[in-house]
Amino acid sequence: MKSKGLFVITSVYHILLSILLIEERKLKNNTLVIVEITPDIETLIDGLKKTPWFDHVILMVGRQQQKKLAGKLTYTLNRKKIVELIDQQNHSLNSIKSNDTSFDIYICSPDSAKNYFIYKYPDHNKFMIEDGLKTYVTPAPKLSKKITSKLVNRPLVNGFDNRISKVFATNPEQLPQELKIKSEQLNWKQTLANLDLEKLNTLSLAFLPTTNLSENSLFPLEKTKSIIITQTLNEDGVVDNESIKLELYKGFVKQAETDLIYIKPHPREITNYETVFNNDKRIIVLPKLFPAELLNLLPNLQFEKAFTAFSTAIDNLENVDTKINLGHAYFKK
Repeated sequence: MKSKGLFVITSVYHILLSILLIEERKLKNNTLVIVEITPDIETLIDGLKKTPWFDHVILMVGRQQQKKLAGKLTYTLNRKKIVELIDQQNHSLNSIKSNDTSFDIYICSPDSAKNYFIYKYPDHNKFMIEDGLKTYVTPAPKLSKKITSKLVNRPLVNGFDNRISKVFATNPEQLPQELKIKSEQLNWKQTLANLDLEKLNTLSLAFLPTTNLSENSLFPLEKTKSIIITQTLNEDGVVDNESIKLELYKGFVKQAETDLIYIKPHPREITNYETVFNNDKRIIVLPKLFPAELLNLLPNLQFEKAFTAFSTAIDNLENVDTKINLGHAYFKK
């Protein structure tokens, strides 16, 4: 394992796990590549550049723009071509030479938008960092899929590709067997708990430069609290439309029965919860672009209840009395 890494992410959760892996492994001179999938995630770049964890922060076009850049036929049958096309447009990525083997590559959720790194850096160690529940519930591809992917030289997703040599996971024993055999424990919770005050402040400012989570005005001590962690249920086709999703969350609101009810929206959601719940004075909508796990850093914050459809963020919250998690299987009925 090299002493520095190139981290490829699409979500704020990926950024948090990357930072904590850097801390755990004492990595230096790292580069962060943000693949454009999460709306407005580029607004975090300036703050991340000011942290000690990344020397460089680079923005890269996401899957939809890559398809347009290459054309549907090329993207389907000759995806390796995307390396040349992206390098022509992105000076920062182009400046990282493929023969520079001084760093390892850490890919969070290796979907097609990140194939660029598998193609461009064949001689580098390539590791995967878990992507929440998806990493644990996605089955290994069938033989026919493996053959098709090999014929068109298209990497397998979710860490199953042989070019991903290691998978860092919070619960490696729960991974599919094909990932379990090449897994390593990701001790991010302990690493987060061990950060000193200066680094904790730097971490909070990177995600929330204009919001102070520790202010009593946001989380008044005398009020009882619940939190709803939302997800991209309609955006990702888990439910048919937004109305179904909102009925689910309105049900959570009815069950909360606390003075204040916080909603932590998923960063990729298009739903405007301020508008949906504008008549309920108990509702406080938190910013989108921060990982809910940062709420663990507030020692005086306690939620009586936490609700989610199946987000793993609820498992990561430690300051909750009762957790209501419908579970992924609920939506397969």
